[in-house]
Amino acid sequence: MSYIDDIMGFNPSDLSAFNEVVNQNNYEQNVYKTNPVKLSKAEDGHYRAKIKIIYNPFDIKKSIVKQTTYFLQDSEGSILVRSKLGNDDRECPIFKSWKKLWYAGSEEKKDWARKMYDRNESQWVLVQVLEDINQPELVGKILVWKLPKSVFAKMSAKMNPSVESKKTPVPVMDYLIGLPLELDITPGPDDPNAPERKQREISYDLCEFESDYATIMKVDGTPLFDDAEMEKIDAYVTAKAEVLKAKTAAKKEAAQKTIEEITPEIKILYGKAMDYLKENAVDLVKECAYQEWDEATTTRVQNWINAVVQMLDPKVEVVSNSTSQTTFTAEIPVINKPNDSNDAFTELVMGGKDDNLPF
Repeated sequence: MSYIDDIMGFNPSDLSAFNEVVNQNNYEQNVYKTNPVKLSKAEDGHYRAKIKIIYNPFDIKKSIVKQTTYFLQDSEGSILVRSKLGNDDRECPIFKSWKKLWYAGSEEKKDWARKMYDRNESQWVLVQVLEDINQPELVGKILVWKLPKSVFAKMSAKMNPSVESKKTPVPVMDYLIGLPLELDITPGPDDPNAPERKQREISYDLCEFESDYATIMKVDGTPLFDDAEMEKIDAYVTAKAEVLKAKTAAKKEAAQKTIEEITPEIKILYGKAMDYLKENAVDLVKECAYQEWDEATTTRVQNWINAVVQMLDPKVEVVSNSTSQTTFTAEIPVINKPNDSNDAFTELVMGGKDDNLPF
């Protein structure tokens, strides 16, 4: 049960999102949408709910996943494709074609590149819906959520505090003792002329983390832990808090002793939580991160590139590899098979530029 030891002592500052230079899958049904303009049932138009942002049980360090997408338009319509840039891999064919135009030494080509390349960066997390009067049918569901920049900033301040602050990292995303997030999303003014995916008026600034912890629940909204188990968790949380705030060595020692006594039972509860999540949550990386393009997407993107680098409108011109002198080697599609092994998970778990919101 080393993975339980890992998560109980996991430093939230170790998330890869804090240590990195920071539509291939049909995941729409797994996305938590919180657009107040479309979904709010409040008189003031705010979208209010309570959620719990949680670690990715399949790879705890990748619990905040970066996604880079390009919105392309061609003769077939529109397509949103994920880029390798999301993995900090600059070998993305679309990005390389942009560089070819941008650094060509021509203002005309720069202007063309500004017009044609529509790139967006976002971050994604797993959430469990604890309360939601707007979409009550979602209570208990574990979904993926596009993480607003303002919420990420508040998470970062708690989970990855600066050295100067001298604050202890708070495990906001912990399954047992993490903090729930009170959503209060304000609608902002409508812009009827702006495409929905470009609207940025909606504000998440009023969203705040609560000070008291919340455990995960079952997906039907009922408790995962019984009263006796909750008492153990509460005693564990109380003791951990006492260790931090104790004014005397005796009080701190007593709290440490309580933690040591309770820890074996807490480990069992962590195991229970993770087993449940692995059965009921999607793998955030497979769901939201870059995956190799399939053959149809590769061909379509390549044709778009071939037209754009020649300053032709891809909505009108179709320039295939056979007729173009400008080609980029596309990757052979690789379908990543699901990995049912718990090895990586067991080793780690227990111890962007635009929000582009709403959907």
